[in-house]
Amino acid sequence: MNGREFQPVSTTVGGKQLTTSRLSAGRRWLLSGLVIGLLVAMTPTGRAVLATAFWLIAPGYLIERYLPGARPHWLLRIALWVGIGLSILPLVYLWTTAIGGAVTPSLLIGGAFLLAISTGVAAWHDLAAVHDRPSTATWVLLTVLVITAGLRAVQIADLAFPPWVDSVHHALMIRVAAETGRVPWTLTPYLPVVDMPYHWGYHVLIAAAWQLSGGELPDVMLWSGQFLNWLQSVTAAALALLYWRRPVAASVAAVIVGCISWMPAYYVSWGRYTQLSGLLLLVGLAISWHYWLHTGDRRERIGWLALIILTATGLSLVHMRVFVFGGALIAADSLVWCMRQSRRTISIYAGLAGLVGVGVALLAAPWWWLILRRILLPAAVGEQSLTTGGSYARLSYDLMWIGPNEWVVALALLGALLGVARRQRATTILTLWVGGLVVLTNPWLISFVLPSVGVIVLIGSVVQRRWRWAGIGLLLLAINPATVHLPFLWLLPVDIAAISLFLPLSSLIGGGTALIWPSRRWLQIGGACALIGVALWGAQQQRNIVNPITVLATTDDRVAMRWIGEHTPTDARFLINAAPWLPTIERGNDGGWWITPLTGRWTSTPPVLITYGDPTALRVARQLSQQVIAIGNGQPIDLVQLITDAQIDYIYTSPAGPLTPAQIAGLGYEPVYTQGGVVIYQVRAP
Repeated sequence: MNGREFQPVSTTVGGKQLTTSRLSAGRRWLLSGLVIGLLVAMTPTGRAVLATAFWLIAPGYLIERYLPGARPHWLLRIALWVGIGLSILPLVYLWTTAIGGAVTPSLLIGGAFLLAISTGVAAWHDLAAVHDRPSTATWVLLTVLVITAGLRAVQIADLAFPPWVDSVHHALMIRVAAETGRVPWTLTPYLPVVDMPYHWGYHVLIAAAWQLSGGELPDVMLWSGQFLNWLQSVTAAALALLYWRRPVAASVAAVIVGCISWMPAYYVSWGRYTQLSGLLLLVGLAISWHYWLHTGDRRERIGWLALIILTATGLSLVHMRVFVFGGALIAADSLVWCMRQSRRTISIYAGLAGLVGVGVALLAAPWWWLILRRILLPAAVGEQSLTTGGSYARLSYDLMWIGPNEWVVALALLGALLGVARRQRATTILTLWVGGLVVLTNPWLISFVLPSVGVIVLIGSVVQRRWRWAGIGLLLLAINPATVHLPFLWLLPVDIAAISLFLPLSSLIGGGTALIWPSRRWLQIGGACALIGVALWGAQQQRNIVNPITVLATTDDRVAMRWIGEHTPTDARFLINAAPWLPTIERGNDGGWWITPLTGRWTSTPPVLITYGDPTALRVARQLSQQVIAIGNGQPIDLVQLITDAQIDYIYTSPAGPLTPAQIAGLGYEPVYTQGGVVIYQVRAP
């Protein structure tokens, strides 16, 4: 496993075209992949994964292969394909919605057919020149990825629904996108929500995958989500390879992200699929930016610049917080790059970076206009605030130090020290990125950092007699805790950064390992075996990663959802269980909360996206939820009167409570469904 083993395959030798065979090694790999794909497609869950992979890989592959210049390493190319795929489909939905159209199922299926044919022909042509067998480094990485894939499947084997709160409203948005063929920023008739400023790129991708694969939405979400989680290992390896240029760094990063660090595996406990998608896209953006900075050919720079605009736009549609995190990473990369450039070169690239911002604004203009109308302008006139405080702004130490994170952070620090000792630019980029994330999520640190910088600038200006810089140093000194207090931003809570640190930490660990990797062949083989052994050990520790507290619904609830869809009118109103959650909204407490996204029926506790909607509807929903919660707390609530006033047609009960079958049984309502602990009562008019 040496640095040369991960170089891109060239199609020429000595200036002459390689002789291609009809069944080159590359084409045999392609045929093997197609056979495996056909076998996987025989199951509904397999079709969900394949459909998701198709929309992620195929558009990106076709676009990236036409970029001018030499192709990057295959691992970097896959990360680029994923980033492009996560950008293209949301942009199609965005502009189709903006002009009043819809992405219909026939358009999706027809487009998928043409895309599949084009991708197959292009891949058959491109792989004809691939004759080399995979290197040892490649086999090690593939082995780690196979272990991670098996682990991700095992982790959700016992789940009937995606867990926790986010999954419920993700399901509703996917349903709306699939039914309307449009961006799901309007959720009527299910919720009174119009022009919702909530990122939606993930949802249209899964809606398109669902329409290709069929099956039930909870299964599609679970398995596509784990596929996205598995891809984190691929993109983490790509990021490590990009900055360290060593295959060992890539393999170690894949092991850390796939099998050792509890993040991102733990994301499944929250249904945090949008952040997963955003972090995948972030790596594609980082690769494009890095190549743009370091490419000498003008045509190649133009190609990378176009790719930057595309992936940055896609990232703004998929996850706005990760969009900011991505800005911090490319800023760190740019700062390190600037250290070796002339002022003229820096000025030129700064101007081009400004054009990137203009391009992103224009390419996603309808989305940015919505953000401006619904968030920025109301904040400017004082109708709402962009700041936050309290527990929302504090770091959760349970999240920061979850699982083996103490060891992960310690190893990353050791890797950073090794990188500093060896004067590696990758170390500077990654540590600057982490520092940027810390400052962005803790703005109060700025008033401590800037005076320190001001002292350095002031001393340097006095020594060199550059009095203009002395003024800048004095200005920075004036920005201190005594004069400036910067609040926390609700867009950038500390915990969101904490659960994203697996990317830079894994890269630092991978780079540190690569720096001390042995040069002797037999030691390299031993190290590779040890790496695979660590992956297997970590996979064993993570088998039961899902937090049982976040599992709200079970297989019994799946059966109940089918019954509701088949035996109740579409305008039926359900009283369901509720529990406290945030100061601004309550949540469901069992499978009844899935009634709206899966069957379209009204529920007393709606998905939390109602906070973006009509204030009156939100107030009524909260009052109903709070009354149900009060029943569980033993408060004297007239349940019969509540049911009458809210015009309830059915009551969904489970052992989770507060509304249990035993509690409702004495009220005289008829049980119309009883199975596995779930009892549904019908409220008949007197």
